[in-house]
Amino acid sequence: MAKKSEPTLIDRIREVHPKYAALLEKQRDLLDRQDALYLDLNDSAPQTLVRTVDAAGEERVTLNAGKVSLAETARRSVLGWVAQLPKPKPQPVLRHEGAVALVGELLSPQPEHEINPPPLPPNWPDESRYREIGRELESIAEALKLLAPELTRARREYSKLVVAERAPDYQKLVETVVDASRQLGDAVLAAHEFVDQARLDGIERRYLKPLLMTEFGDLAEQYSPLRSIIERAIELGHAAAGKRPDWKLPASHELIYSGV
Repeated sequence: MAKKSEPTLIDRIREVHPKYAALLEKQRDLLDRQDALYLDLNDSAPQTLVRTVDAAGEERVTLNAGKVSLAETARRSVLGWVAQLPKPKPQPVLRHEGAVALVGELLSPQPEHEINPPPLPPNWPDESRYREIGRELESIAEALKLLAPELTRARREYSKLVVAERAPDYQKLVETVVDASRQLGDAVLAAHEFVDQARLDGIERRYLKPLLMTEFGDLAEQYSPLRSIIERAIELGHAAAGKRPDWKLPASHELIYSGV
């Protein structure tokens, strides 16, 4: 039996917020098309070596230049940037109305090229394709601008829906972290108190070999590592205020571990 494939991220998003998924897919399609157009606009064929045999039977090697990209062709055009400006539309030749009224019956019909003049020829062979790509790229850029606020709004809505579903699970994880931090802090404080009592009892430190554990800082300070975790959890609403510990060192670290 074939193993069922896991749903992709876009599939999971679609289950929660179909519009957000549709917006993301449309954005991806537009970006892919934009990349393809830029490639079409700027890509050129590589140069190749061509081996031929002339009439005398001698082999000749020539360099066959690759196709020049559309963008490079436009850059090299004689008129430069002027050639990229919109061309004026040829205007039909209009006969003077007053003159036609006087001698119109004696005139031959106007030639078709005067009535409907053909468009001006391109400045270079691929000009029409170059302009077509430019227009499509402009449309894609404007479409992406229109999608941007919609994506922001949809992502916000999607995030709220997902968080509403997953928040309880995350809160349980944070509560576990808080409880573990409290338990560790209690253990560290008990160790500090034990060493301090040994100091007060006149016991030489070298025989007890105490573990400093100063990496946890002063447990009473708000920004000490363990207390900081607990305080942030309470501030963000993941833990109740009752979880705040009542830690207080019996003395400073320097004094607790000062025994010789």
